[in-house]
Amino acid sequence: MNNSFSIKRFTLLFKKHSIEHAKTYLLSTTVLAGIIAVLLGFFSYSNDGRLPVQAQAVLFIYTIAGAGGIFASLSFADLGNKRKATQVLTLPASHFEKYLVAWIYSFIIYLLVFLGVFYIVDWTVIELSTPPPNIKNTLLDITNFDQPAWIGFVVFALLHGFAIWGSVFFEKMHFIKTAFVFFLYMIALLLINEPLIHVVIGKKYIHGAAFGPLYFMENNQHWRIQSTAAMDIFSISVLFGIVVLFWITAFFRLKEKEI
Repeated sequence: MNNSFSIKRFTLLFKKHSIEHAKTYLLSTTVLAGIIAVLLGFFSYSNDGRLPVQAQAVLFIYTIAGAGGIFASLSFADLGNKRKATQVLTLPASHFEKYLVAWIYSFIIYLLVFLGVFYIVDWTVIELSTPPPNIKNTLLDITNFDQPAWIGFVVFALLHGFAIWGSVFFEKMHFIKTAFVFFLYMIALLLINEPLIHVVIGKKYIHGAAFGPLYFMENNQHWRIQSTAAMDIFSISVLFGIVVLFWITAFFRLKEKEI
């Protein structure tokens, strides 16, 4: 039998994990649906029944990334408890199989569940909304790349990689420590971003978020510099490479864990 991966052993481990966490996952899904419903419902109610696609997209980005990051950070929470860590590490399955179960649940299954929940709630809120006669609410289309919703998948992937790495790397208070390190990185990126732009572009009054368009003023006119489609693909590829690096690092860190 392969010591790294066995389909039979992996199936049993996946089944065991599913049975043990079914109630927790069901409750979490219900809470997620409730949060999305409250936010969409409040926005629709406060805007006389109007629910623009842009508002749906913004909520989609924040919820898929935020909830996904929190869920991923709990993937190896048991390793922070000595008694539970002993049970996890002595379980007759390879580290790769344990990691794969956590990864599938926190990435693939989470995405499928989130999309299902979001669209069910979104469709329900739109159907219950009563906008003015000249306004028609339409459902968010995540396949439309002219809308910003697709950014949510990129942000979620980054947070997932960082969160699952933190859940393995930190032994105590992993969620708090992971969030703290993440915000330190974000602050550093914000502090470095604009000075670096000024050096590269050579203009004093220019602004732009990391991996986003640039804005500057020249001859009393506002200008916007948008990257090409090829450059966007390159940027996403770089970000995905970073995510994969976090996944790999988390796995090898898990292999180092001992009782």
